[in-house]
Amino acid sequence: MAFQDEKLRDPSPTQYKDHDEHMSVGRYIATRLPSLKPPMHRAPNPFSLLRQLNTQQWLFFLVAFLAWSWDAFDFFTVSLTVDQLSKEFHKTPAQITWGITLVLMFRSVGSTIFGIAADRYGRKWPFVVNNILFIVLELGTGFCNNYKQFLACRALFGVAMGGLYGNAAATALEDCPEAARGILSGMLQQGYAFGYLLATVFARGLVDTTSHGWRPLYWFGACPPVLLIVFRLLLPETNAYIEREAVRKAKGNVAGVFITEGRVALKRHWLLLIYLVLLMAGFNFMVGSGAAKGLCDRVANVPTVPRFSRSIPDNAQEPVQFLAQCRYCHPSRGQSRCHGWRHHRRLQ
Repeated sequence: MAFQDEKLRDPSPTQYKDHDEHMSVGRYIATRLPSLKPPMHRAPNPFSLLRQLNTQQWLFFLVAFLAWSWDAFDFFTVSLTVDQLSKEFHKTPAQITWGITLVLMFRSVGSTIFGIAADRYGRKWPFVVNNILFIVLELGTGFCNNYKQFLACRALFGVAMGGLYGNAAATALEDCPEAARGILSGMLQQGYAFGYLLATVFARGLVDTTSHGWRPLYWFGACPPVLLIVFRLLLPETNAYIEREAVRKAKGNVAGVFITEGRVALKRHWLLLIYLVLLMAGFNFMVGSGAAKGLCDRVANVPTVPRFSRSIPDNAQEPVQFLAQCRYCHPSRGQSRCHGWRHHRRLQ
């Protein structure tokens, strides 16, 4: 992938000086108002966009999608075994759900740590380390003997979970054609719903079907990351990272250039960063409110299904959850359109 602009070869702060650098917040907001009008371009054929990807780009996307899906699988194992965990550790279902809360709290820690590592050391090895943590922590959860051990494992799992998505998204998207990034980002995000579907299927087959109760679901969850590690090791670094690393080495101070890039990015894009944080907080609030209701239903012995379905037999609850989640497994056209609109405005 060749650089389209010679400026990209120079990561020093001076290259970024333009009319936006000293723009006030008020002036920036005023200049954004005209951009609210959609360009109303004809939507491209999604199949034509997907045909632009070569084999390596599809492999990058596949390993990222599978990793994100299994990340979601591991996350939902707790919500699918709340009742069994509460009996095992002699706690109320509400206390067990602290294992979910801790994951969400520590995801920010993981995203920061592994995000910096992926930008500094490449996409491959942080991805591998991330999946090794998944293996250790899923096995550890399956062998927990008390409530404190369970909470500790889930808190550390939050670090691992938070670290994976950013790396997976960069792996899947940064080498692919820009025109296809919108639809691919939507397809990648649906790995989260796909992972939940897998969790409900395997929970039905593994939970309370042996003398080990809920534990086999967690032990099984530690297995696929081994295959994901092998898959990622067989793939090279992304071309985008290789090119960026070459620029850093040409400057003679890799660490110094990396720090400079980070400072410039924050200085130049801090307002956009705040906007994206608020946007994702809103998305997660909407998703989380539904999840919170599901957990309340679980405390009422109706796991993650609406309250009107209290009469559903225990052996039918996983299939109901599976069918309820199928509606989320499709590429997010909203993400695709949003990305295309944003890209059009950036080019302007």
